[in-house]
Amino acid sequence: YTYFGLERRIPEEGEEVALAERAAAMPAAVELIPAPENTKELGSKTHFAAGMAILFIFLTVQFGVLGLLEERTNGTMARLLAAPISRRSIVAGKALTSFILGIVSMVVLVVGSTLLLGAEWGNSWGVAILVLAAVIAAMGVMFVVAALARTPEQAGNLQSIIAFVLAMLGGCFFPIAQAGGLLETVSLITPHAWFLRALGELGAAGTVSSVFPAALYIALFGLVTGGLAQLRIGKVLAP
Repeated sequence: YTYFGLERRIPEEGEEVALAERAAAMPAAVELIPAPENTKELGSKTHFAAGMAILFIFLTVQFGVLGLLEERTNGTMARLLAAPISRRSIVAGKALTSFILGIVSMVVLVVGSTLLLGAEWGNSWGVAILVLAAVIAAMGVMFVVAALARTPEQAGNLQSIIAFVLAMLGGCFFPIAQAGGLLETVSLITPHAWFLRALGELGAAGTVSSVFPAALYIALFGLVTGGLAQLRIGKVLAP
């Protein structure tokens, strides 16, 4: 009826049926294909939960390492140095505090987002490996901040800036991979992008081995940054 209305004429006998048959025989302009279940793209709930988790892990680990600066500011560093313990033990103790805080907070976030938001993290062992690597990366960055900052307040502010910049570049707030181009390439510098990418690989493959390339990069990121920080951390271990 629309066709003949536009033509402004009355259809002849049998013309309506013929026109309908011709329209039915034409190929569809758009074809909807169901997405495969093993897609590497994270769902919105999982992406948001994972992005916020690795963002906050970079904020949580600071409470242990910042203890080094607080000890020096409060004047208790001299007592620690006078005690029969090595300087490495002091650093290791603060690092262990950050490590435990990071692991506990990540476990809470993973379990909470699964139960409350319906996030699908994938294989538990694969997630555990990625969580461990993410905590190491966050600790490495925090050690760099502690080695460069002069006060706990300065270190806290600097750590927050670094955490949010890395999170934005890494795609924690929106899927950076969809932007493509240079932005996607730059995002691969951050451990956040590799963390989210590994979760996508884990969801698609379902095997623990699928997370190892990304987990190795994330852990190496933390080991390199933490190793560089050790060159200057000695200035913190002073009264």
